Amino acid sequence: MKSAHAGNIANNAYLVAKFLRRKGQDAHAFHFRAEFIMGHPEWEDADFATELDPFDPPDWNTLWFTNGYTRPEWTHYISGLVDPYVLPRDAPGGAAARVVAATYGDATAAPRGSLAQTLRRASAALATRYGQLARQGQLRPDERAQLAVLSLVRRAVEWASFERAERRLFLNDRLRQILAMHEAINRDSRLTAAGGRIPLRDLVKTPFWASYRPLARDHDLVQLYGLEAVKGAFLPPGTPFVAFEHSTMRTLPFENTVQGRLLALAYKSADFCVITNPDVVGSARRLGLQRYRFIPHPLDETKYTPAETPLREELLRQVGAELIFLCPTRHEWSNAFDSKRSDRVIRAFARYCKAGHPRAALVLSRWGRDVRASEALIAEQGIADRVVWRHPMHKLRLLEHYRAADVVLDQFHEAVGTFGTVTAEALSCAKPVIMHFNPQVHEWCLPEMPPIESALTEEEIEGRLVALATDPALRERVGKASREWILQWHGWERCAGDHLAMYDEIMARRSERESS
Repeated sequence: MKSAHAGNIANNAYLVAKFLRRKGQDAHAFHFRAEFIMGHPEWEDADFATELDPFDPPDWNTLWFTNGYTRPEWTHYISGLVDPYVLPRDAPGGAAARVVAATYGDATAAPRGSLAQTLRRASAALATRYGQLARQGQLRPDERAQLAVLSLVRRAVEWASFERAERRLFLNDRLRQILAMHEAINRDSRLTAAGGRIPLRDLVKTPFWASYRPLARDHDLVQLYGLEAVKGAFLPPGTPFVAFEHSTMRTLPFENTVQGRLLALAYKSADFCVITNPDVVGSARRLGLQRYRFIPHPLDETKYTPAETPLREELLRQVGAELIFLCPTRHEWSNAFDSKRSDRVIRAFARYCKAGHPRAALVLSRWGRDVRASEALIAEQGIADRVVWRHPMHKLRLLEHYRAADVVLDQFHEAVGTFGTVTAEALSCAKPVIMHFNPQVHEWCLPEMPPIESALTEEEIEGRLVALATDPALRERVGKASREWILQWHGWERCAGDHLAMYDEIMARRSERESS
């Protein structure tokens, strides 16, 4: 079976395709050149020394990979245009510019004259700055003013693009193709089968939509990940379609927005939905889904293994510490569904330090909306000399930090209670993990609970830190049990096998329906 896996958030599409290919399947992974860097295969498997901006991926051909990584031939960029496989020669950067240019512009044409080049560069620069400000919490007054002005500019550019397209003004070949694709969606798609239509102005709220029907044309099955599942609503009903949930089923399908309504329709019309976060089963039932199954986050336990690393001594010397606590999750303090409540980690560590326990270093990753707030809290608590900041780390560098750590901390949001890739990777490296884990939401899908050190409040987190820090034998027992649990319930072969069983069921059901 030739399958397409698109929407490479956290490299899930890449990993699932990799595991399926180990089983002899013709699986292909697709991602966008300008998407978040953690959705690039190089972030998962390449080793390099350069520190990169997560929101501005480089031209990977310009970097030297110390491990000799070469991008596999089954991993592809997707253009966002009607021809999904041909990248524009002069693709703009920045979120707003990419949406407008990739959807309505003729980005494959060479810029005509210095004015066109200047406008394109200016649009890209403004859009990049808008994205930077929108991602940053605790904005200064001047930054808030910049954001407001840039928002007006963005809306003006979008309005002009819509007017041009809807009035059929100055059409070029690319824009004609886009308009034809829009008509095809409103003629034959899962959306129209459900009695719906979508105006052209709403399509811009689902960026890069134009590539998905051509992608479906060339593959036997399409699996869309995270929010890219929205595009499943635009696929023809005859195309087998799987929606892969990536914490996107909790609240988003119930929002009264274009994205929310399309995502709900995509989940309902999918041949199958993959659930990776067990707590969203309530959302699946609320949506009335009949065909869904739990499959663990894709994890290669042959890569994430326990081992010694010289990095440990380096970190210990840097802080003059005996122990290393690692918390690589993003800094997000809010009560939103995807929050990590990283403020609780910092407060718990401050309590630990002030109580005179074995001196420890806290290693943090400098990314997320609330980095500024975390820095201020660390200074306020007087623990800056115990904290080691790291630039966002690609996975092979993060692997070395897992191996160097004594304890790993993840997420502490009371409304979630499930774990993601950080916890799974740390468990696979035989490290004790502290996070908020709710066994009740896992009973429907896990025959055995993982040996996670569960905590929620800063007092509880401190308690688990103290217990593990003061008892090396406990750390060893929990770490060993963690690795054993991964090998039993969470390996790559289970992920691939569960997918193949699901695909067999999809094809058998379709064949039976066609026969009858």
